Amino acid sequence: MGRMVPAGCAALLAFACATSLAQDANALQRQYSHIQDLNNAGAALVYAKSPRAAQLHEAIAKLKQAQAAIAQMQVRLTTESWYAVQVRWRGEDNLRMRADAYAQLGDKRAALDCLRAWVATGVSPNEKHWLVTDKKLLGLHDDPRFKLLVTRLDDRASRWNTDAFMTSSGHLSEAQRIAGLSLFWSEVRYNFAHFDHVPDLDWNQTYLDFLPKVIAAKNLHDYYDVLMRLAPLLHDAHTNIYPPDSIANEFYASPPIVTALIQNRVIVTWIGDPRIVQKGLQVGDEIVSIDGEEVHRYAKEHVEPYASSSTPQDLAVRMYTYQLLGGDHATPVRLEVKDAAGKLRSVTLSREPDPDAKGPPAFTFRMLPGDIAYLKLGEFEDGRGAELFKRDLPQIMKAKGLILDVRDNGGGSTNYGLDILSWLGDKPIPLPTTRSLEYVSVYRAWLGAASVWTSPDDPDNTYSHSQKRHYTGPVAVLIGPRTFSAAEDFVVSFETMHRGILVGRTTAGSTGQPLVFKLPGGGTARICTLDEAFPDGRKFVGIGIPAQIKVDPTVADVRAGRDPTIAAAVKVLEAKFANE
Repeated sequence: MGRMVPAGCAALLAFACATSLAQDANALQRQYSHIQDLNNAGAALVYAKSPRAAQLHEAIAKLKQAQAAIAQMQVRLTTESWYAVQVRWRGEDNLRMRADAYAQLGDKRAALDCLRAWVATGVSPNEKHWLVTDKKLLGLHDDPRFKLLVTRLDDRASRWNTDAFMTSSGHLSEAQRIAGLSLFWSEVRYNFAHFDHVPDLDWNQTYLDFLPKVIAAKNLHDYYDVLMRLAPLLHDAHTNIYPPDSIANEFYASPPIVTALIQNRVIVTWIGDPRIVQKGLQVGDEIVSIDGEEVHRYAKEHVEPYASSSTPQDLAVRMYTYQLLGGDHATPVRLEVKDAAGKLRSVTLSREPDPDAKGPPAFTFRMLPGDIAYLKLGEFEDGRGAELFKRDLPQIMKAKGLILDVRDNGGGSTNYGLDILSWLGDKPIPLPTTRSLEYVSVYRAWLGAASVWTSPDDPDNTYSHSQKRHYTGPVAVLIGPRTFSAAEDFVVSFETMHRGILVGRTTAGSTGQPLVFKLPGGGTARICTLDEAFPDGRKFVGIGIPAQIKVDPTVADVRAGRDPTIAAAVKVLEAKFANE
């Protein structure tokens, strides 16, 4: 039993410990910033246009100072903390920059010494691309020591690459088919972040169940038809198996229309080709059967087995919107539809690619009545949303309220969403907390349990990007079950900023960092490796983020061309600025 500490002393001790931890964290931040400053100063000289020898020597001096500071800091960091990882990376950067500096000075031996130390740090084999393409190192390529470093990275990559499983032809041997199944099964065992969402799934038994199926597959199409039923058993929308590009149009081809499950009815919400309208199909029509089979039964039997989803609302989107009409491009799809008057008719649509067809616009900006700015952000795959925001900033700044619509945003890069949020306030933006499983083989030898949760988060875990001015009016963000991945990260940060209100329906409930790898025959797989939560620990993966103002569109809304979610957001914003 430990020595008892009086209550008053315990409080003082706790305060002293907290103060010490805070001081220690501040000291680490100062050290890390000092390393960054020295590395950045060295980089500016090394990568200046046509640097002189004196500049390169100055750069090397600064980089050596940084390396000494890195070594000193690493002595203090005995665990795999965020700082330990970051300092290791800064050390790798430092060695690369010094190698470039020495190479430009013609000092091959010193450059190769830096590169040898760089490889010895355990850098990813993916870094081979930099090593063999960096123009400053071209003079080293014929040196046997350089070739040895390239070989070492190749050897390191051979542990994880799967070239031996692949084939240049469309034919897969039985061994290759089994290898593909085994690869996915094995990578899931070690890397999948959400086994807690499927507690009743016996993954090893699943492997045994699928073995005879992949053995029996007669061709590439049949093989992927089997594999694509495997990933959905994990109930995660960031964990998928995709067929090779050569046969993708045998699975995913679909006519240029958009459908949705509304009030348990499958409704046409968009038509991308006027020629389809001429065939008798209208927005608002209800699909009652597909190829002669009742639409809900069709979706259950022909779509759901291939739909990787994280939540019921996410599954409904995949079954009735994204994947409902997908199939072989050479096979038309026959729909029985019912119009608003209840009249039934049959419409046959081609699945062949239509170069003239158009999808719903990804981005839209307009001013709504009541002087409210509306911006639709349909994706975060690129910076177009942020550019549109900046382009229309003069109007946004004058608006009484702002609506940001991410209902159809399937994600992309979280940073594009954060760039937009940075215009809504001057404080650092809170980020979702993240964690990932780390496999430690000796733990398995000692304890039987080999994986531990680790977090790659910055200790501060915020995003800072100072803007010269900020929009200060009331804001509403529109969300729904198609709000996914990086768009959900956007919603987490927006809600944590306490910057406005969420209007619509619960989001998809899926985000994270997938591990992507090749499969035999040219297909690909991805596995979610990251678990995310609100900064306060609230879970949303496998659940979704609920709207504070819930709005469920109706079939009548679609047929009348109304958007009740926008209307509800306008009403909330008008009430807010009316009371200010």
